[in-house]
This record gives sequence, structure tokens and C-alpha cells, in this order.
Amino acid sequence: RKPPLEKGSTINVSGKEKGGRAIVWGDIALINGNINAQGSDIAETGGFVETSGHDLSIGDDATVYAKEWLLDPENVNIVEGTEISDDLVVRGDSIEKNNEHTKQSIKSGSIQKALESGATVNISADNKINVTTDISLGGGTLILNTKNNRGGVEINGNLTAVKKTNLSIHSGSRIDIHNNISLMGGRLNITSTGGAIAFEGRNNNNRGMRYIEGEGNITITANGQNFKFNNVSLNGTGSGLNFIANVNNFTHKFDGEINISGNVNISQRTSQSAAFWETSFDSYWNVSTLTLAKNATFNFTKFVAGNRSGKTTRNRSSAGVIFNGLNGNMTFNIGANAHANFTLKPNENTNNSKPLPIQFNANITATGKGSVFFDIYANHSARSTELNMTSINISEGVNFSINSHTRGNDAFKISKDLTINATNSQFNLEQTLDSFNGNDFPRNAINSTHNITILGGNVTLGGRDSSSSITGTINIANGANVTLQAKNGNGANKKLTLGNVLVEGKLNLTGASADINGDLTISSSATFNGNTNDNLNITGTFTNNGTAEINITQGAVNLGNVTNDGKLNITTHAKSGQKSIIRGDIINKKGNLNITDNNSNAEIEIGGNISQKKGNLTISSDKINIANPIKIQKGIDEKTSSSGDTNVANLTIKTKELKLAGDLDISNFDKAEIVAKGEGDLVIGNSSDNGSADAKKVTFSNVKDSKISAEGHGVKLNSNVETSSGDSSTENGSDGNNIGLTISAKDVTVNSNITSHKTVNISASEGGITTKAGTTINATTGSVEVTAKTGDISGTISGKTVSVTASSGSLTVGGDAKINATEGAATLTATKGTLTTVKGSNIDANKGTLVINAKDATLNGDASGDRTEVNAVNASGSGYRGCG
Repeated sequence: RKPPLEKGSTINVSGKEKGGRAIVWGDIALINGNINAQGSDIAETGGFVETSGHDLSIGDDATVYAKEWLLDPENVNIVEGTEISDDLVVRGDSIEKNNEHTKQSIKSGSIQKALESGATVNISADNKINVTTDISLGGGTLILNTKNNRGGVEINGNLTAVKKTNLSIHSGSRIDIHNNISLMGGRLNITSTGGAIAFEGRNNNNRGMRYIEGEGNITITANGQNFKFNNVSLNGTGSGLNFIANVNNFTHKFDGEINISGNVNISQRTSQSAAFWETSFDSYWNVSTLTLAKNATFNFTKFVAGNRSGKTTRNRSSAGVIFNGLNGNMTFNIGANAHANFTLKPNENTNNSKPLPIQFNANITATGKGSVFFDIYANHSARSTELNMTSINISEGVNFSINSHTRGNDAFKISKDLTINATNSQFNLEQTLDSFNGNDFPRNAINSTHNITILGGNVTLGGRDSSSSITGTINIANGANVTLQAKNGNGANKKLTLGNVLVEGKLNLTGASADINGDLTISSSATFNGNTNDNLNITGTFTNNGTAEINITQGAVNLGNVTNDGKLNITTHAKSGQKSIIRGDIINKKGNLNITDNNSNAEIEIGGNISQKKGNLTISSDKINIANPIKIQKGIDEKTSSSGDTNVANLTIKTKELKLAGDLDISNFDKAEIVAKGEGDLVIGNSSDNGSADAKKVTFSNVKDSKISAEGHGVKLNSNVETSSGDSSTENGSDGNNIGLTISAKDVTVNSNITSHKTVNISASEGGITTKAGTTINATTGSVEVTAKTGDISGTISGKTVSVTASSGSLTVGGDAKINATEGAATLTATKGTLTTVKGSNIDANKGTLVINAKDATLNGDASGDRTEVNAVNASGSGYRGCG
């Protein structure tokens, strides 16, 4: 049938209030006349007109007055055509196949005029609609609809609104948009039920940009299809543009440049019941540049909801995303307050022969004032992400984060040497917590054997509730502020395992614990904060030329060799059963050095030598264990260890128990003091050394001021204590060294020998002095002065002169005890108590005066001197010889 509607002819179904319905159909339909279905207001009460046919031709003189005009041929071509005469209030359409342009054609001018009236133009075809020309959209609604899955819709002309216009495209097959769509904020709804939707150039010619603007949903409902975006600008007005494909197998193909304005969401979420082999299609990001305008939001979601796991076959993949960029590079230009968000969850493919599902194969460059956020999920078995690029360059203030939540495998595998530059910006590569509270992350956040260089900006690497292993060299340049973390969460014992670490900027180690199995080097302008909870272990050499703070909040350190030419403090808080260990030598070239553990009953073990050039060296812990024969000295070389060194260096060892598995040599300090820590006594040496011939020794060598003190508490000496000097004079020499040894405490117990090159001054002003039998207190070229409330001398006291005073109680010199003044007076005083010398004791001042001052004196031991004075109210005993 061939129903013509010739020029000048009219079909009138109009009404005063509502327009009617007119349907013109034929195998070949030639429409060139008038069809009138007006009502009182065509936009509101106009009628319906359908013109359809296998071959449909709309002439230049066709005029349709209706609220909705449906054109329904088998195929429609919308082609360029002259405008309809002025008396037309709605647009007409013409259809023509590309290769048969004389058939099935609708003139663009007819559509334009129809839309200008606010009408709905519905162009429907069984197979295909091809828009071959530009159309100016002046309002109303344009509908393009194909029914079967053989042809589809193809947009080759620009659809440009001059007034807010709605556009709806529906196809049972694919939809190809090769040019621009701009609706001035109108609704854009596109649906394909049987094919792909592509925004790309025609015939693979992708030069230039396509511009898509509107508000609405672009939806694919068929499994196994894809979205294609190639050199396209997407402007989501109002609530935005939503590209939706909630099917199990689906591919996204992004190519060229992608520009985003407004709100744009691209989403695929699978059925939760789908098995891993049913969700295997990957998506591809071959984008050279993603640009977000100011305040824009771009969300890309590819999320496999099912949790069934297993090994896929050879031809199936993991429903991941491959970020290839263009020529190995991809750029993100992010405007102020703009946000690009990628939410990715691959399937639960456990086939380790397959590549990791999320692959970054291109170098990343990001600029701007907004943010880029990758949020990568997995259930218990899924595999995660590979970083297979060589550089990440973040600048101008952008915040760029790649986060993962992966339990069954490592979250991030770094496969090449990587350089990160986040100057004036933030870059994060982290395993982070998710909504599955109670589940920990037993695998690594980051696993890499490659070198990582960080040139600038704020960079965070590692994991929360997960460990990381980065065993290549980490090089942190000046201007970089880096945090490496392995924090505990639902799981415990998380650890950073590192190789060599070189720091010229700032490094923060945080989390549970860290093992640095190589060297840690901090340059002069650098800052290092080792703030872990449990442990920090440095196997290699720790060299600090900058500012370093080690603060272990609930644990201990284990250090090898340490060289410091900056500012260094080491603070630990060891838990029960833990101790901090310094296995190697410490060389402190500059400034103060504090090694401290303030926890109750904590222990610091020192196995290497310590050299302090100048400043104060403080070692403080309830227990300090000298594990080997070591030297703690002022000076770092022969020159600075000599008497000519003008630097001032002091040593304080603050402890309750100084344990000695080897001798301790304290050398060359201006002042060296072993002092009781907190509210407790001070014990030097092991109880097993008490009186032993093999007792270990603490030596103050060439120290100007040597002290042992426990104000308000007791001092017990189980080890030998010695001061020595190369100066043989009896007075302080020109070097000022060796005033002698001063011991000050509430009570003093001497269970081993004390030997001083010059003087020994022991004060127990609030308690007693006790010396064990067989011990010796000897000032070889000086004097010994002992003052206490009471005294019990069972060993030997020897010096050029000796003075033993019990200021408010008794003084007893036990059997076999000896007090020997080799070149001067020996004075024993107990003016408020009884002075007793037991038979077998010996008091000798053979070159000086022996003076005994006591309230009561019972002298049964030997006493002799050039001259002997006994000043006592009551004096008796077999050794009493009177005054001489």
C-alpha cells in the first residue's frame, strides 16, 4: 500500500479543547501535506499523530500540529532539510538511509519546528534511526526509538538545544553517538536493551571532542555489552548523568581525553548471587587525560557483589580494571573542590596464574585542587592491585589516594622501581578498614622488592590492620613528608619490613612495629620520627645527621650501630618480657642523646660502645644490662678523646639495677654519674658478683667528676668500682681530671672493691655505711672520707688519709677489717655513739696521727700511729693504748 498525503491536502482531527489522534501508515508512506491535531493549547492538550511505514518519506511541505508526533518506519534517516514555512507550529521529520537517501528520510527542519512549539516528537523505527545532520532543539521532547536488535540508533549530527529540551533514545540494539548532545539542562535518557552504547568518533575517527550535556540515565540492560567513551566531555547538570549497567558481565572502554562537568556517575553492580565465572569481563582505562571542572564529581563503580570464589578458566578474567593510559601515561586534571572517585571490586578469582585484576600500567600525573580516590574492595579470597608504573606525580594541591580492603592476598604489589612526587599535595597508598568489623587483614598492604623514591609532598604508604614489606631502598628527598605505617586493628602483630632507608626530608614510622633490615640514614636537613607502638628494630647502621625521635609507646627498640650528628632521642616503654637492645656501637657527634624507658621494671641492654662528642648523654631505665665489655666515652676519635678536647660532655646513667655481663669503662667525661632512678635503691653489679674474685668492674677513667648517688635511697655495690687516670700527681693536674669518686646515698653497702686514683668520698648521711669482709676501699694517691649515721666496716679502707665518721650512731670496725692511712692521719669518729674495733681488726696511721673520737670507745683491735689520740668519755679494750 502506498498512501500519499500530497501537498495542500489536510487531515484535521483538531478540537476546541483537546486534539484528536491521526494515524497514517503504509508500506510506502509519502507525507507532504498537513495533519492537524491541535487542541486549545498544543503543548498541553494537543493530540497524537503517527506516520509510519516500511519506507517513510516526509516532504519539505509536510506540516504537523500535535502535542506528540510519532514517526514509525522500518528505518529512519534524519537528514538536513529547509525549514518549514512560518505557519508551521511543530517540526516535521524525514527519514533516509545512508545508502538510499531518497527513502525513509525526515528533514531536520521539520523536527526543529515541531519542538519549538513544545511538542513531543517521537521518531520510531523497527531497525535503525540515523541522525545524519545537526538539529537545533528549541524545547519540548525528542524521542528516538528502535524496536529490534538489528540496527540501533546512530547520532552523526549535533543535537544542540537553544532552549531546555528533553531527549530520549531507546534501542533494542547498539547506540552510537558520534557527535554532540546539548540540552540546556534538559532530561537525557538513553536505554539499550540489546547492545552497546558508544560515545566516540565515526569509523574510528576520534579526533576532536564529543560533548554530552544533560540530566538523566544512560542504561544498558543486556549482559556482555559495553560502554565506550572516546574523547568525550560529559556535563551532568542537575542531579547528573548516570551511566548504568547492572549486569554480571560488562566492559567499560575509556579512550583518549575525558572531560567532566557537573555530576557524572558510571556504575556496574552485579547480582549478589552471581558466581565468579559469571562475572569475568574486565574494563579498560586507556585515557590520556581525565579533566574535572571546578566543583565537578565523577564516580566510576565496577563492583562484583557476589562472594563465591574459585579458579577461573583460561578464557575468563577477574572483572577488574586495567589502567593503561595512553602511551604509558595518564593524567588527572582536577579542578577546585572536584572529586574523582573509583570504587572497584573484582570477582573472587583465585587463579594465581592470572594477572592481578586491578592493574595500573601507566605513569600517573595529577594536578589541581580537588581529589582522586580509588577505593578497592575484596572478599576473603579475591586478589587485588598491581602498580606497574615508574612514576606518580601529584601537584598543585590535589589529594590522590589509592585505598584497598583486601584480606586473602596482598593489597598492592609494586612491580617496578617507583618515583613518587606529591609536591604541595597528598598521595596515599593504603590498606584501610572497611565495614566488615571484626575481620583483620592477614596479608600485606604493600609488597615490593623494588626501590621507591619520594621527591616531595605528603605521602602515606602502608596499612591499617595490616603489615607491609618494602625491601628495596626507600629514598626520601628534601621536601617530602612521608608516613610509613603498619597499624594493628582487629589483628595484632602488624609490622613494617623495610630495607635501606635514606631520608633527606621527613619520615614518620607509625603503627605496631617496624623492622629496618638495612641501614637508616637521616641527612642534616631531615627529620625522623619512629613512633611505633610495639617495636622498632634497625639491623643495619642508623646514621642521624638531622633530627630523630624514636618513641615506642608500648614496646622496645633493637638497634645496631648508631651514628648521630644531629638531634637524637630514644624513648621506649617496654612491656613485660620485653627489653630494648642496642647491639652495635653508638657514636654521638653532636648534641644531647637520651636513651630512656620509663616503664616499670623495663630493661635496656647495651652491647656496643657509646661515644659522645659533647653535650649530655643520658641512659635511663629501671634495669640497664651491660651485655659485653664496653666503653662509654667522651670523644669520637683519638683527638676528641684526649685531654686537649675543649668540648663539654656529661654522662648520666639512671637506673635501679646496673647489671654487668661485662666490664663497663666510662672514660673522659667532664662529669659521669650513676644515679638511682625514681623511688628505689641503686644496685650496681650482679648479686652473683657479691664478693667474687671474678666480679665485673665499672671504671671511671679520666673523668673529672665521678659520682654514684641515690638521694633518699640506698646504694649497693656488687661490682668493683674504679677510677683511673694517666696523671700520677696527687693533686688535680692541669687537665683537672680525677677529683675522685663520690658516692652519696641514704645507705651505702660495699660488697666489692672500690679503687680510686685520687679520692673516695662516701656519704650516707641519713643511714649507714657497710663494707663487706674482704672488700677494699682504696684511694691510691688521695684520701678516703666516709660519713654516715652509723658504720659497719668489715673490709679494708686505705688511703693517704682516712676519715670514717658515724655522725649520730655507732661505728664498728669488724674482725679482719683494716683502716690504713699510708701517709697521713686516720680519723675515726662516733661522738654520739660507740666506736668499736673488734679483735683482729687493724687501724694504722704509721706516718700520721691516729685520732679516735667517740662517746664510748671499745678498742679490741690493733691501733697504731706516729701519734694516737683517743677522745672518748669511756674508753676500754685490749687494743686501747691511751693518748700518744
